Amino acid sequence: METIKPQENQNIFDLSLQEYGSIEKVFDLLEDNDQFNITEDISVYQDLKIGREAFKKDIVEYYNSRNLKPATALTEEEEFLLDNFSGIDYMIIEDDFIIY
Repeated sequence: METIKPQENQNIFDLSLQEYGSIEKVFDLLEDNDQFNITEDISVYQDLKIGREAFKKDIVEYYNSRNLKPATALTEEEEFLLDNFSGIDYMIIEDDFIIY
């Protein structure tokens, strides 16, 4: 088995997509790395074991050939903004509130 280091703002789903081509392999990833769970954030200082066969090889090749690392976890700043400044009071017409 190999080990990888997560990038900033990557969660377990991002890593499953990056390494196995699908989030369907997230439970295999968790089984190989019992120190992680599905709800906690992943630290960039923790190594993850990988080594199972890719579920969708074409997706893995796509990410590898373009050196893409999916990172969809929210930053602390984004969580603060969503918790404190969301809703119709903070929407701007034609920007984030579009009327068709």
